[in-house]
Amino acid sequence: MSPEPNRAIPSQEEVLGRNLAAAFIATQQGIGLDYARKKHGHEPVGEFWTSLARMVIDRLAKHSGPPPRIPTTIQ
Repeated sequence: MSPEPNRAIPSQEEVLGRNLAAAFIATQQGIGLDYARKKHGHEPVGEFWTSLARMVIDRLAKHSGPPPRIPTTIQ
């Protein structure tokens, strides 16, 4: 068994961009998300999807606060 070739670790933006693109394709073609990822996962991610992913990551970083507090008393 030969060793696995060194693969570049994709950035967070690339992974999210690829997932956003797959979700769009799945919605447009009426197919499952897993199938869309499998079918189109090898294709390069375009600048649109990378920039959209960057915006989502930035927005989540700015607006993520503490988790919601769950009341502990029963009334």
